[in-house]
Amino acid sequence: MERTVTQELARFAVNLKYEDIPLTVVDKVKTCILHGTCIGLAGMDIIFGKIARAQISQAPTAMGNGAVTLLGDGAKVGVMDAAFATSVLYHGRVQEDTHGTTHIGAISIPLAIALAEMNGQTGKDVITALTAAYEVGGALGKDYTALTTPRGWRASSIYGIFSSATVAGVLMGLNEEEMTNALGLASAFAFGTTESFKAATMEWRFEVGLAARNGYLAAVLAKGGALAAANAMEGDMGFFRAFAGTRENLDKITENLGKVWETNNVTFKLYPVCAFNQTQVINSIALASENDIDPAQITSIEVNMSEYEANYPGQMNWGPFSTHAGTLMSAPFCVAASLLNRKLTLSDLHQFEDPTILELVNKTKIIPNPEIGFLCSRIVVTFADGTVVERPMNVTEQYYNLDFARDVEMMRTMKDEIAISDEKLEALIGIVGTLEQQQNMNDFISATLVDK
Repeated sequence: MERTVTQELARFAVNLKYEDIPLTVVDKVKTCILHGTCIGLAGMDIIFGKIARAQISQAPTAMGNGAVTLLGDGAKVGVMDAAFATSVLYHGRVQEDTHGTTHIGAISIPLAIALAEMNGQTGKDVITALTAAYEVGGALGKDYTALTTPRGWRASSIYGIFSSATVAGVLMGLNEEEMTNALGLASAFAFGTTESFKAATMEWRFEVGLAARNGYLAAVLAKGGALAAANAMEGDMGFFRAFAGTRENLDKITENLGKVWETNNVTFKLYPVCAFNQTQVINSIALASENDIDPAQITSIEVNMSEYEANYPGQMNWGPFSTHAGTLMSAPFCVAASLLNRKLTLSDLHQFEDPTILELVNKTKIIPNPEIGFLCSRIVVTFADGTVVERPMNVTEQYYNLDFARDVEMMRTMKDEIAISDEKLEALIGIVGTLEQQQNMNDFISATLVDK
């Protein structure tokens, strides 16, 4: 009998050993852990994470005997609650890692750390489980995000839940049959739409947290004997028909597991904005700096983006702006603020009523250009005297593919925004850099705690 998608993914996940993982992948997983944790700690004051922490801190310890530590905060909560709240924290600045358009790290890393703390597991255990999570989530989303996103589904929550189910299943010691059921259950628990990007509301902020806790729940249920449909993914009424509207090429999902490592394709955001606005921000800052532009003299701004990125919900938003959720998604706002300030920080994204920014926003035209590649940009600025300045920026995902050393450099430049002391930051860097030598996650957790 032909094996199903969930069976093949489960076989890979439960049989993966630390010794099987290439050193480049180990380095990337450690980079993801450092990046996600520091970015989360740089967003401790963002309202979404505060809402999540406040609510779960009042809840009784659940889903696991023995409380675990809420990163940054120090409160003792249950595994499921820790996964939810810390995922929301990691996602607060929307500057975490991304595979395609799926934020696997923000969903999987908090759960991995919580389970490892509860179970007393090693750094190698965490690296192995997270590698399996990135590979499973990456295999599912890499070719199908382009089909599911236009239908209104959010990649992070519909694919990320498989990563959280995987990381939980590996750390909980699920066997192949149990892991198959966990992934099948995850397919039924998958969810998340993108309308909130257009509305600039909060739903998407919490989707990553729900994907983390629901993936854990899928693994817990499977461990307890819950059964899922064998054809959960490829069935007539299964995941891919429901979310992607097709069941074509499903054999390609698992054909390269353990051969081509999707973890190596994980990239990082350099600015606290949507992934699709990263290049637009960098290009705008460079254009303004190289030409020493006077924003008061600008009469029009044309931003050429790939059709997929330009049409993503929330990109074509000219205001009015009242939330950070709206500005970080808005290409006109990100470009306008970057041209004006020649930088873009989290505080810049809260300049909702700045008259100069809003004037530039109204002068900005977003052009979905079929000649512009993914993550590329061409910005054309026209001035009152008729002068036209144009700057193209053509990059690939590799431009944002940081290794551990480069990410350490980035985190050190952000140290004033990260809520822990310089000493704790350096300790955290050292611990993550030698994670495979750590016998437990206690020192890691201690390094994340904000002094009160």
